[in-house]
Amino acid sequence: MVTADEGELIFTRKIKNNEDFYHSAKVKGKWAPAAYLSDKINSPQFNEGAQAITQDGEYIFFTCCDRPSGLGSCDIYVAQKNGDNWDSPVNLNAPVNSAAWESQPSISADGQTLYFSSNRKGGYGGYDIWKSTLTEKGWGVPENLGPTVNTPYDEQSPFIHPDDNTLYFS
Repeated sequence: MVTADEGELIFTRKIKNNEDFYHSAKVKGKWAPAAYLSDKINSPQFNEGAQAITQDGEYIFFTCCDRPSGLGSCDIYVAQKNGDNWDSPVNLNAPVNSAAWESQPSISADGQTLYFSSNRKGGYGGYDIWKSTLTEKGWGVPENLGPTVNTPYDEQSPFIHPDDNTLYFS
């Protein structure tokens, strides 16, 4: 994932069967060597991946599986940038996360809608694309995107284009 200003690249790297985030800054038009993103976000015992960054680069949404704070096998977490560092991630909890598998977040350009893939109850098949809208009280109850997008099979890896009208997925 590249930040909207195209100044930073954050990606998942797998080393010794552990997935963590690394980042690189663009310096004079070239990417600098990658560095470990954050000890607060990365963990040696859990895999972090499938990240999305808000347009202002201040929040990172990502998937982590089997953390003690999780509600299901994989959950969506968020961390806020604080200067050059990241704060500790927070589980989005219910209603976004459930006892099911929630993963692969994508955040809208205005930061108000979170798209993700899940095999939670109420879907059309294995994995479906869902969305949750941010309200004054927090993230709203996720809505299934319906049969125009979802099928009896697996829909995954949603990406909402910055135009907030075009959704890419597999």
